Amino acid sequence: MLRMRSIGLMKGHFWIAISVALVCMGCHPDSHTLNPQIYYSAPPRQMEKLYDPTNECGLFPPLSAEENSQEWARELYLGRKFGQEMDFYRALTCFKRALFLHNECHPTPDRSFEIEYEIFFTYYLAGKYKEAVEVFETGNLSNVPTDFPVVNNLTIALYDSYVHIDQVERANQILNFINTRDPEVANKLVIERAIFEADFTTMEAIAAGDNVYSDVVCEFLTNYTTQSKSVSKAQFLNAVLPGAGYSYVGQQRAALTSFFLNALFIAASYQLFDRGYVPAGIILTSLELGWYFGGINGAGLAAKEYNERLYEGIGRETLIENKLFPLLTMQMCF
Repeated sequence: MLRMRSIGLMKGHFWIAISVALVCMGCHPDSHTLNPQIYYSAPPRQMEKLYDPTNECGLFPPLSAEENSQEWARELYLGRKFGQEMDFYRALTCFKRALFLHNECHPTPDRSFEIEYEIFFTYYLAGKYKEAVEVFETGNLSNVPTDFPVVNNLTIALYDSYVHIDQVERANQILNFINTRDPEVANKLVIERAIFEADFTTMEAIAAGDNVYSDVVCEFLTNYTTQSKSVSKAQFLNAVLPGAGYSYVGQQRAALTSFFLNALFIAASYQLFDRGYVPAGIILTSLELGWYFGGINGAGLAAKEYNERLYEGIGRETLIENKLFPLLTMQMCF
């Protein structure tokens, strides 16, 4: 009789666990959201186009012979050379030295806008978005005229910097300004931002509209949705058979580990109840429930991680292929 009660108690615990698991699946607040990290690093050839130490690309007026003879001009040249090599620390040091030396000799802005832009842009390329914004807001770049040679690059980089530091209102203000000058670039930035932030609502609206990139966004969404894994399905499978959820997302080693650990705890609990060690059986069953629910949650997180890596890969390829990254929309030296 004691044996039957013990086994019945164990079965009761098991089915209660299954019921609770099925009810609570997906309760993890982050399991159904994506937090992709999509980055683009300019290759060496592109860096040469972004930094032109000889001023031959026409982004800025060439330095005169008199200017080239001054120390600040040499620092500016070195800063651009370091920038080409992606040695941003040394580039910033040279640009700041150039600005100090230039301002000592020239009380008027003259080349200071150009040098400040190099400082701002180097911080931006280095991923120091907060520092880039500080350079813009505390310096003279906010006063550049609309015919400033690289005003388009400046506003695109500033917009992207505000997006990265979550200053949405300021980013939207800059985006509106860009739209008045170049609607096509503004359109690209909207699409890039939607993909970057995994904003499916905006992407679905673009795909359903008559945007020039509607087909691109539609293809991206189709590729992602057909290859992604269901978080709820991964959790359900792991609730029914521990390890099945991990197997579903391709983590076979984790699947085997989960299955054998749960099987071991269940078998040990059964033996304890069968031999009349009810308190010990209850303790071990409680430990098994921890592994069991942890496995369900883990399978959901594994599916989420799978989806994020998939999204990042497809998203990066789409953004590069269609030149939607902010850096790829900028004017360069050709």
